[in-house]
Amino acid sequence: MRWICKEEIEECLTQAWRDAASQAQADLMAARNKEERKAILRRSASSNVWRNFYDLLPEALKRKCWYCEAEEIRSDMPVDHFRPKNKVEDDKRHDGYWWLAFDWKNYRCACTFCNSRRLFSESQGGKACRFPLKNPDQRAFTPEDNDRLLGERPNFLDPFDMDDEKLLWFDNDGFPIASPAALPDQEEKVVNSTKIFHLDERRITRARNKIRIEVENQVSKIRNDVDVQEAKSKLRRMVRDTEKLSRAAIVYLRAHRDLQEVKEILRLD
Repeated sequence: MRWICKEEIEECLTQAWRDAASQAQADLMAARNKEERKAILRRSASSNVWRNFYDLLPEALKRKCWYCEAEEIRSDMPVDHFRPKNKVEDDKRHDGYWWLAFDWKNYRCACTFCNSRRLFSESQGGKACRFPLKNPDQRAFTPEDNDRLLGERPNFLDPFDMDDEKLLWFDNDGFPIASPAALPDQEEKVVNSTKIFHLDERRITRARNKIRIEVENQVSKIRNDVDVQEAKSKLRRMVRDTEKLSRAAIVYLRAHRDLQEVKEILRLD
């Protein structure tokens, strides 16, 4: 998972987009019942708000899924509503956070595997309408529940939370695990995220394993004083947050932080 700075997003949104989102929001709030709301959410003008949001993002934020960090491995990257707009699978009484449908702070860029339900013989996942809370009694149900909304504690990882990024680690086979420093509550967030975003799917774990092998190859060059500058350059690029699976590269490189060159790359000193 990568951390996403909200300010970078806000800076790229145009007034035309904000006007369109505001109009869609006004129409939604004026709806008289659930059926009218759903009809508004299904119309093309609503889809355009989400599609145009994605188009306006800088390329650096569109190169990979914000959850799994995959590019071409797992298909396209639609806009995910972090708080589901139509229903909440974790609470059958909930009609969804429909009033946040046009609030960009509720958007995350997710590949199809992370965003849509998938079932394979060895794993299953996909967020769909999942939104588990650590404090479900605090869940907001209406636009008037703003205090409750602010108090919600999502029980899975959020790209907008810079602390969550550091909780996700990987074993030597590429499978997601919690950081060694994670507390029990934080471990639970990692476990839930693995299930929700299908982070243990075979292709993505194999891709992370390839990252580990490449990291070890480059580190070996540094240790043996062979093409050191080239190795450092390759590793520095691999850990950039715009690169595919950069979180895995960081985790695997940290295992070699006894090297001064690695400390410099990871900015640990």
